[in-house]
Amino acid sequence: MAESRTYSERLGAISDAQFQAVASRLNLGRFLRAEPTVGGLFGQNVFVTTTEGEFVLRGAPHWLNGAPNDRWQFTKEAYFARCLHEHTKAAVPWPMLHDEASDIFGWPYLVMPRMPGTCFGDRSILRALDIDDRRAIAVALAEGLVEQQRLTSPFAGDFDPGVTLVPYPHGYTQHVIDETGVFAASARTSGSWTAADDGWIEGFAERALAAAEPHPNVYVHGDYKLNNLTVMRKDEGWIVSGVFDLHESRFGNGALDLVRQACSYFDTDPALAKPFVETYLGHVPHDPALADRLPLFIASDRVRLWEYFTRPNTLADWTKGKTFRSFAGPYVDAILGLL
Repeated sequence: MAESRTYSERLGAISDAQFQAVASRLNLGRFLRAEPTVGGLFGQNVFVTTTEGEFVLRGAPHWLNGAPNDRWQFTKEAYFARCLHEHTKAAVPWPMLHDEASDIFGWPYLVMPRMPGTCFGDRSILRALDIDDRRAIAVALAEGLVEQQRLTSPFAGDFDPGVTLVPYPHGYTQHVIDETGVFAASARTSGSWTAADDGWIEGFAERALAAAEPHPNVYVHGDYKLNNLTVMRKDEGWIVSGVFDLHESRFGNGALDLVRQACSYFDTDPALAKPFVETYLGHVPHDPALADRLPLFIASDRVRLWEYFTRPNTLADWTKGKTFRSFAGPYVDAILGLL
């Protein structure tokens, strides 16, 4: 067997003997090979093939709010994968095997089946498929989202530092407001946030808080987009054949999961935002206050990009000469225009 190899900066060097130790512990047969995954912002995944099949090993877990907590991410992902598998027809990787021991790698890890189909990026799909196929995939993404949201909860909430699912103390809308404020405060330290931006967000927050919280609380992926899915042809159309990267999962308002992919469509393939949003809205209960909630959700999603790409060490050219409002405002207008 080969010596250690670095599959990503985050995972570091891994030896074939370590992969075999995983396969032996989890009854996955004999290790054959491993290869880096394509894409992925955090570098947590590596493809692994054994005599029992093709898998994804996911390691080096995120800590909760930057504080050491190696149990939090993977306990949470395995919980939501199990719930989606048991209560919906969503194409999640299952079984998701969670080894909480750190003796093999120095951290716990997950092993799950490698999902069938193709994982496209927002721009790679433009080169690979024609407009009819891309439109069919936009519809499939909406249908996949609807299926995931058949998983509901009595309360809106997430996993806390004790690795327990708990309600948000002040409800989902206030939680989104608080999260948005954290990113806004960070952007302020880099000089990329103005008082006018604060006022703009505060208006959205007041509008959303004035609307009653919808029920039931549904599963929210938190990062629902092409990069975190696989799709494949089936019969005359397309389906979502895999949904993964569940570390931002929670229970709350399902409309939030419309935002990231809709914004990506407006950036790269604008005509597809309409079938994506309209298909979703045609399959979920009508929310008369949706137009009051979405501006907050859109701002909350966009502030994450803004905060990251206005940091001094990651400053992007597209941010120059803009304010947060001038960046995020067109997305608010465009998505509301589809309702």
